[in-house]
Amino acid sequence: MDATALNRQVEGLAASHQRLLSLLDPIDGEGLTDEMVRRPSRLPDWTVGHVLIHLARNADSLTRLTMAAENGESVDQYPGGATGRNADIEAGAVRNARDQVADLRRSVYELEGAWAIAREAWFGRGRLLSGHELPISELPLRRWREVEVHAGDLGLRELGFDGPESWSTDYVRHDLALMSMQWKARGSMGLTDLPEQVLRLDPARRLGWLLGRVEVDGVPPAGLMG
Repeated sequence: MDATALNRQVEGLAASHQRLLSLLDPIDGEGLTDEMVRRPSRLPDWTVGHVLIHLARNADSLTRLTMAAENGESVDQYPGGATGRNADIEAGAVRNARDQVADLRRSVYELEGAWAIAREAWFGRGRLLSGHELPISELPLRRWREVEVHAGDLGLRELGFDGPESWSTDYVRHDLALMSMQWKARGSMGLTDLPEQVLRLDPARRLGWLLGRVEVDGVPPAGLMG
């Protein structure tokens, strides 16, 4: 476990959490509305409500993995597996804006609280929905990516959430370096650079291609997120 990198990711995620919550529910002015919740998101077949409830349930699932690991256990990410996860998302997607934000805020604070008190958990493991088992220390980066990317998936331009261009500079800088290394590691001797057309993109869209959120004419998908 790289403690320096872990601290960096936890701090970056906390900033992204606060940015998301403050723009959805600002102190002054109107944020998320009931009408916005019902809009189609940038994801096929998902409304804005689906994306928001997914972010809340994802936070709950990571709290679950962390607390189990703190007790020396390894559990499945979602109770009921994919069926339970999908049912929870469908049931929660129709709630009003106030309830959506309140649930998201609660789930964020519980996750950050679990990580604040965790000791042994950072050396434990948990099972993702895919069945893949990974170290708990990898969860902050995964959650940071989840929050930034899905915030862009909301498609709420008036709130500042609409595609890779809305991802924070801090997140893009951090994850672009990691995802670029992952791409290069797949090539011969790890020296394969990104396609020229991708290198010409701005950093956020370059990362978007690596994460499967941006298409580039004449270039096949990166295929890193399968």
